[in-house]
Amino acid sequence: MYVDESGDPGNTGHSTDHFILSGLIISQEDWDKHLTKLKTFRKSIKEKYNLNQRTEIHAAELIRPGKIAEYSTIRKTNRINILKDYCTQIPIIFDTAKVINICIKKSDHPGADVFELAWSRLLQRYDTYLKKIVIDKGIVIADDTDSKKLMALNRKMRVYNPIPSHYQGIYNSPIDNIIEDVFSRSSQHSYFVQSVDVIVHSLYRREYPKGSLKKFGIEHQFQKIEPILLKEASKGDALGIVRK
Repeated sequence: MYVDESGDPGNTGHSTDHFILSGLIISQEDWDKHLTKLKTFRKSIKEKYNLNQRTEIHAAELIRPGKIAEYSTIRKTNRINILKDYCTQIPIIFDTAKVINICIKKSDHPGADVFELAWSRLLQRYDTYLKKIVIDKGIVIADDTDSKKLMALNRKMRVYNPIPSHYQGIYNSPIDNIIEDVFSRSSQHSYFVQSVDVIVHSLYRREYPKGSLKKFGIEHQFQKIEPILLKEASKGDALGIVRK
């Protein structure tokens, strides 16, 4: 599972109102197939928009360039079209994949450790998917994050992971199908992490649409990814987005 985040888990005056995690689950058997499709897609982006195949795709920067200098040479309409094209291609490139989404609105969880809340939800859903659907072991590869805190959470959940019972009380359900600690991978060097960046940013734009961008229809791009969403992750949400 490749993971990226939108927003931050802080609670200061400069923090975001949200913290979102998206996880793209792929089978090791299909990894080469997905990579080949990603390379073909990036070649088409090069031919259509003259964006170098080695240049990182970063959704927020496509909308408002800052650190990636090459973006400033591409018209805004075309940069947003790159984002739209990517969302269109994601369920085609990752035709056998699944996506888990955790969307935490901080005001709904006063006093909570938002980082731990969101990551525990994601790891739990991934472990359940591994146990009950694909019957396999899995690893987690994330863009740069608080690796020490995440390692501690992951190791704790391997031993003690309390889950509310459908009847009464709680029961312990260790996440024992996820092997090793979470691996860190810079998005700059991974087409897969860049793909999750597009997914998580598209979800952010859906949940928090910005008026000045509505003319581009960015808030509607996430729905293109619906065919590969793991809707079982939250039966109370039409798209399976975990919010609690």
